[in-house]
Amino acid sequence: MTCYQRHLRWLFDALDLEYDKANRTRVDTAIREVLGLAQGVHCPEVWSSIKALQPEERDSLPARVAEVLSHGKA
Repeated sequence: MTCYQRHLRWLFDALDLEYDKANRTRVDTAIREVLGLAQGVHCPEVWSSIKALQPEERDSLPARVAEVLSHGKA
């Protein structure tokens, strides 16, 4: 489910979240929502979507994920 997250330690640091199983699950759900991906999409497809982000989209990812997390959706 969260195989791509090993590449996103910077995101957890930016969100000030511990890199544990519970937070990885929450962040995975939030990332999928931010990217408009269904929960059933496989991990490599999520990672491909993240890699395809433009630099400004990637830079805004922590704020967008934080917004989803703060609304309790993830």
